[in-house]
Amino acid sequence: MSKAPKHPSQRDDLKRWDDEGGAPRSGHPSHESSLAPEHRAETTLYYLNLRTESGLVDAPEGERHPNLQTARDAALAKAREMIAEGDQKGEDRRGWCVEIMDRANQRVLTIPFANALDPKPSR
Repeated sequence: MSKAPKHPSQRDDLKRWDDEGGAPRSGHPSHESSLAPEHRAETTLYYLNLRTESGLVDAPEGERHPNLQTARDAALAKAREMIAEGDQKGEDRRGWCVEIMDRANQRVLTIPFANALDPKPSR
């Protein structure tokens, strides 16, 4: 039994989604073997928005990452930098978070700044 969509237009939509670097849609695997393009998209567009006590700061431009894990790593690095910057200014930013959004503006992951803090290594 084929896993290919019943209508060619659905296949074209999924291929275009992959080619343009879109994040996987719920219920639609983006890389099924029967739908995979000849060459796979190397990156996916994510927006790393900041959620502070006073509101949301939208990222005007997205960032391209090979997968959600690398976008998460980038969000953690960004959080560490912003915590350090806040500490220098006497601001506590540990209650902030990074909301990772896909290109359809759907939240795919939330990273609290507190997760970016490295626990003291135990010996």
